Amino acid sequence: MNAKNIMALVLLPLMGMLTACSSDNEQTAGNRVPITLTASTLNVVETRAAADTALNKGYMETGQTIKVRVSKAGADTWTGYNYTTGANGVLTAPVTPPFYPIDGSNVDIVAFYPALDGNDFSVSADQTTDDGYLDSDLMFASVSGQAKSSTAVPLQFEHKMAKIIVNATAGSGVTQIQSITLQGIYRQVSFDLTTGDVSLVKNTRSTVTLANNNTTNKVCGAALIPAQTLSGELLTIVTDQGTATYTIDGKNFAAGNAYTLNIRVGRTAINAENAITDWADNSTVSVGSGYVDGDAKVFKVTKNGITLSFTMIYVEGGPYTTLGGQTVTGSLTDYFIAQTEVTNALYSLIVGSVPSQHTNKTGTYPVDNVTYAAAKSFATSLTTQLSDQLDGMVFKLPSDAQFEYAARGGKRRENYTYAGSNTIGNIAWYKDNSSVPQPVAQKNPNSLGLYDMTGNLWEWCLDNYSTIAANANLGVDYVYNSGSDNLLRCGAYSMEASRTTVTERLLFSSTNASVGFRIVLQ
Repeated sequence: MNAKNIMALVLLPLMGMLTACSSDNEQTAGNRVPITLTASTLNVVETRAAADTALNKGYMETGQTIKVRVSKAGADTWTGYNYTTGANGVLTAPVTPPFYPIDGSNVDIVAFYPALDGNDFSVSADQTTDDGYLDSDLMFASVSGQAKSSTAVPLQFEHKMAKIIVNATAGSGVTQIQSITLQGIYRQVSFDLTTGDVSLVKNTRSTVTLANNNTTNKVCGAALIPAQTLSGELLTIVTDQGTATYTIDGKNFAAGNAYTLNIRVGRTAINAENAITDWADNSTVSVGSGYVDGDAKVFKVTKNGITLSFTMIYVEGGPYTTLGGQTVTGSLTDYFIAQTEVTNALYSLIVGSVPSQHTNKTGTYPVDNVTYAAAKSFATSLTTQLSDQLDGMVFKLPSDAQFEYAARGGKRRENYTYAGSNTIGNIAWYKDNSSVPQPVAQKNPNSLGLYDMTGNLWEWCLDNYSTIAANANLGVDYVYNSGSDNLLRCGAYSMEASRTTVTERLLFSSTNASVGFRIVLQ
């Protein structure tokens, strides 16, 4: 079915309900016969959430009222009749259905849905229910100069509205899609009951709600709106983590066309401006499809009858201009970085024991007292253990650039002092609030969903500190091979706030109870 054009409806008067005057024998002579309207069946219910490019899929819900207006041809004096849709294509006709004029002249017929009382038509502001959605679907059909005939009169309904379908899925860091609304919509038009013409949209812009009060991670909704051009903010999606807004630049939404959006709403979309592009008539646009900053891979490790999982967060690569508090020019390719520091539980499962100096050496406490060599060895062992899941990628320690780039929020390049905030107590364990390492992921994450990128434990990076400090290629994503000291990042529970910033570095060649690590996958 062409989404832009037509929906054909069967309007068959129930012949048992037709009553002729007892003195009128001209009806049986064929001078005055009922006007019978025909087309396809109406036995399927269309729902708001149907992710289909057809505007209405050719169906109408049962129990809806269609207005049919009949006039002697050219007379422009109309009589209205209401038909009610029923199951399996059966329609209930009015008690007195329309007839051809007794003088045998032709007729003009118009029909529309919904059955309007006046010339103003407004779509519902709340289309979260089928009633609000269906009542917003203005359709019109007409037949001019129809001659009296024993055959049925076909009506073909043309849609006067545009349809917007939104399929929203929770991405990384988001659990629930709670509501979906269209912003800045003109909801009213003038509708000519005789010609079917629709005026330019009028009155003020307002909000149309597609979905509300949800507690799921995937929500589908659809709305019907008058044809109009929208610029700026278009869509608002409220999640359990906050609100994501989506903007569009001067897009014309044409009558009879359907527009589908597949949106993946991750943490990085919250409180950000997200652009929608390449949205053609009767087309589908995907926003945040594939891996986007903050998306995750979850790996499971099984060994000796024990299974543990850990999460790697996708970081979209890109350029950067500062590193370690210095002005540099560098660029990174895409990679994944561990959502948390490596825990005692995971380290023990892979290595067989833990080197941690602190009393609690199990569970979600980060492994500490790890040497640079031991951290690299862990990454190698993990790669071997999970090789069938990695598609040729390998685990390793993050480079200096990868660590800071992720701590700053990836391509968003946040200018926070600490990883995700200017208020250290919200995101970090440091000297003023802890005297020992704490379980991972207890403080707030940064915008990529990464925990403890500031504080808790110093973390090993691949790079050599002394060479980095002197090398003209500072910031390039590769490992420096000279010098005896390796690089630590992010500060620890034992450090004051000034030593836990996103630029903080430390050269180190041994280990102690404040040193741990996390891994990257590339």
